Formats: sequence, structure tokens, C-alpha cells
Amino acid sequence: MAAASLMRADRAIMKRQEMEFHHEKRAADQLDQFKVEQKGAWENKMMGVIRKNRVKSKVQALQAQQQANLQDRRMRLAHKLSSEMKAWEKEMVDREETPSQRMERMSARAYELKKRREDERQAVVKEKLYSQWRAGIDDLRTMDSKIVELKTIADRDFQLDDKALRLAEEKAHDDFYAKLWHEGYLSKIEREEREKAMKGERNEQQKATLAIQLDMKKERVQVDKDEEAVEAEEMKKLWAQQEQEEKEAHVRGIIQAKADRKKADEYMAIQQAQREEEDRMEREFDKNFVNGVVERERRIAEQEEAEKQKAKEKAIAFTEALKLEMARKAESEEELERLQKEESERQWAKRYASWEKEELARRSLMEEVYNDRAEQVALKHQLRQNVKADIERERQNIEAEMSRLEHVEKEREEGEKLVAMRHQEELFRQMDFHQVQRHRQLQQHAIEQRQAAIAEEKIRRAVNQEKTKATGIMQEVMNKRSAAQEHKSSSLQAPWDR
Repeated sequence: MAAASLMRADRAIMKRQEMEFHHEKRAADQLDQFKVEQKGAWENKMMGVIRKNRVKSKVQALQAQQQANLQDRRMRLAHKLSSEMKAWEKEMVDREETPSQRMERMSARAYELKKRREDERQAVVKEKLYSQWRAGIDDLRTMDSKIVELKTIADRDFQLDDKALRLAEEKAHDDFYAKLWHEGYLSKIEREEREKAMKGERNEQQKATLAIQLDMKKERVQVDKDEEAVEAEEMKKLWAQQEQEEKEAHVRGIIQAKADRKKADEYMAIQQAQREEEDRMEREFDKNFVNGVVERERRIAEQEEAEKQKAKEKAIAFTEALKLEMARKAESEEELERLQKEESERQWAKRYASWEKEELARRSLMEEVYNDRAEQVALKHQLRQNVKADIERERQNIEAEMSRLEHVEKEREEGEKLVAMRHQEELFRQMDFHQVQRHRQLQQHAIEQRQAAIAEEKIRRAVNQEKTKATGIMQEVMNKRSAAQEHKSSSLQAPWDR
């Protein structure tokens, strides 16, 4: 027992030591991992600028390479576009249809249309010849008439049988629905008799119920009258009490209204006094304002009048002083004339100087106008030369286009001449063909005479075949008619019994 407990304690200690060892190992591993992460972050941070510069240089190099590649692609694309344009122009020139090609195409088209029309004509001719051949043989016509007659008789028999069958079905329907109507009529009579008996019973029950309801109503009416009499007495008492309360309330309302009216009159008097005081103060303010404005305008007018009087006096004093000064300076008449002459010369000198400035300004203005006019003339001459050059280029283009069109017209005329020559040769060949055709017709006539006997034998065989075919058709019609008659002889049945 003690050994077992000792072993459990040792095992617990060893388990604890193992757990501590694993914990210390995980802590050391986490510390190493944290150091490695921090070192990596530090290295990344230190190398950020270098990486950024490298990326920047790499981006610049890639941009330069991309620009060079783009320029190269542009050059190759321009070269490719130019080569494709040249190839397209060459293809357009090669694909342009020449007169000989157009003539060959038209000849092939004409031959194809002629062959198709000839095939259609031969098919129609064969069909008409076959119809004419059948119409020319009396036996075949007779047999066709008999076939048509038998077919008509068979169709009429079928229609009669169908009509008889339809009438029989309609009669069977009418009989069936007449039977149903009769059964419904009998059931309706029985139902009406049964309803009549039930209605009598319901009337008796309803009469008994109404008698009971009338007795109950009389009792309820008597009870209601008694209750109404009691309620009327109570209502009279309540009305009297209510009228008394209304009179008292009316008197109280009159007293209260008088008190309220008195308070309202006092309040109105106070408000009226306040409004009168406000109006008086407003009129006084307006009066003072108007008086102040009038006084200020009067002072301004007096000040302006005084200033005008001072200016007038100053002008008169200046004039008198000027007169005295001039009289002092002009001691004699000759001195006064000399002063006037000098003054006149000074005035004329000022005028001459002004006129000379105006003349110089006028000359400079004319020079500017002449210069501008010369520039306009030169510009207009340049524009006229440009227009002449454009007209000359357009004339050269038109002449080149006309020469090209003339060349195309000559080629077309040559092609038409070639077509006319070939048509003429074709006509000559046709004339030779007609002569050969006449000789062949003579030979063909002999061949036809030789083949007449063979044709008669073929006609005889064809007639026999047509007769056999007609006989088969007639026999088939007769068989169908006999089968229809046998079916008609059988008993008719209603659609719902089939």
C-alpha cells in the first residue's frame, strides 16, 4: 500500500517535471521565433529604401523598354498597314472585271438560262403530248369516263350511307333524350306532390308558432306600457329639477357676465389711455424731427449763400486788383497796345504749337493707315496667289480624271467592238448550222419513217397497260362499293352502345 502510494507520488513528480520541461521548451521556441520575426522586421525596414530605389529604377527601365517596344510596334504596324494597303490596291486592280471576263460570264449565264428554258419546254411538251395521246385513243377515253362514273357512284353511296347513319344517330339521340325527359317529368310530378304535403305541414307549424308569438308579444307590450308609465313619472321629476337648475345657472351667468364686462371695460380704458399717450409721443417725435430737418436745411442754405457772396466779393476784388495792376503797368496807350500785341503773339504761338502737334499726329496716323493698307494689299495678293494655286491644282486633277475616264471609255468601246465581232462570228456559225440542220432533218425524216412501226407497237403496249390499270381501278371501286353495302346491311347501334 505504501509502495503503491510512493509510486503514485513519484509518477506525479515525473509528470510535473515533464510538463515543466515541455512548457520551458515552448517558451524558448516562442522567444526564438519572436527574435527571428523582429530581426526580419528590422531587416525589412532597413532594406526598404534600397528596395524602393531598386523598384524605381526597375520601373524606369521597364517604362523605357515599354516605350521602345511601343515605338517598335508602331513602326511595324505602320509598315504592315502600308503593305496591306498596297496589297489591297493590287487586289482591287486584279479583281476588276475586264470586258473579256464580263463577256464570258454573260455567255455562260445565257447558255445556262437557255438550257433551263429548253428543259422546261421539253417537260411541258412531253406532258401535253401524253395528254394528247390519251385523248386521241377512244378506248382509253371510254374507260376514263367509266372510272369517273364509278368513282362518282361510289362517293354518292358513301355520302348516302353517311347521311343514313347520321340520321339514325340523331333519331337514337332524340329517343334517348325523350325517355330522359319523360322520366324527369314523372320525378318532377312526384317531387311537387311531396313538396305540397311538406308545405302544408310547415304552414300548420308556422300558424302554431305565430299564435305563441302573438301571446308573448301582448304580454311584452303590457309590461312595456307599465315601465313607460313609471319612467314618465321619473322623467317629469327630472325635467322639473333640470328647469330649476337651468334658471339658477342663467342667473349666475348674468351676474358673472356683468362682472366680466366691468373688468373688460376697465382694461379697455387702460389700453385707450396707453394708445393716446403713444400717439402723443409719436406726434411730438415727428414734429421735433421735422423741425430739426428744416433748421438744418436753413443753416445749409445760409452757409451756401454766404459762400456765394464771399466768392462774388473775391472775384470783384480780384478784377479791381487786376485793373489797377494793368493800369499801373500801362502808363500810356502805346504801352497798353504793346502789352496787347505781346499777349496776342503769345496766344498765336500757343495756337501754332497746338496746330503743329495736331499736324504731326495727323501725319503719324496717315503713315499708320498707309502701312496697314500696304499689309492688307500684300495679304490679299498672297491670298489671291493661294487661290490661283488651288485652282491650278484642281484643274490638273480634273484633267487627270478626264484622261483616266477617256482611257476607261476607250477600253469599254474596244470591249464592245470585240463583243460585236464575236456576235457576228456566232451569227455566221448559226447560218452554217442551219444548213447542216436541214440536211439532218432529211435524214431524221427517213429515220422517223423507219421507227413508225416500232412506235405503233409501243403505243399498243401502252394502251394495253392503261386498260389493265383502268380495269384494276374499276375493280377496286366495285369492291369498295360492295364492302360498303355489306357494312350498311349490318344492324345500326347507338354511339353509347358501341
